[in-house]
Amino acid sequence: MALAALEVSMGPLLAMVGAAGFIVAFAMQDSLSNFSSGLIILFFRPFDIGDSVDAGGVSGVVESMNLVATTVKTFDNKKMIVPNNKIMGDVITNATDVDERRVDLVFGIGYDDDISQTIALLEEIVSQHPKVLNDPAPNIRLHELADSSVNFIVRPWVKTADYWGVYWDVTHEVKQRFDAENIGIPYPQRDVHLHLADDSAKQFVRSTITSR
Repeated sequence: MALAALEVSMGPLLAMVGAAGFIVAFAMQDSLSNFSSGLIILFFRPFDIGDSVDAGGVSGVVESMNLVATTVKTFDNKKMIVPNNKIMGDVITNATDVDERRVDLVFGIGYDDDISQTIALLEEIVSQHPKVLNDPAPNIRLHELADSSVNFIVRPWVKTADYWGVYWDVTHEVKQRFDAENIGIPYPQRDVHLHLADDSAKQFVRSTITSR
């Protein structure tokens, strides 16, 4: 108002201020987005320091959080600094926030193997593991008639801290017991049907098979 009273033109000055404000706001849009996302994370607490998470495309243990970024140490011991807006713009999986988890396993056998024997064997392996919970009860079912195998799902429940130990133990024991009981774990298979157009081609194939 004082400058206007002195008859100083305000148009160019206001244009400069507006342009400068636009440039600053455009340059800081990522920082402001990270800041607002950081406020949301600190307020709603989808995870905390020490939690095992999958957030912003990074899996690991949360080491620290601030208003701009979250530091995650991956399971192979790399430190990743993830912008907060990337975390809030993606799915957040927190594996530590629950006491119990379900281990999802799939095992395949050959079509010539005994289904009842396999189910009994899988139930025995799971029930004998000391860290598998009785409640909820494990779920073992014939799940799929696949191209090369008959697939079974094995889904025991465990404490969160025991997840990978049970996963590896059961997988190891299944392989050993399948071998001991002569239950096959088949390789991918394909049936090939050969169509021969004339008698000369058929004769060539017969002679090749006979010579072998």
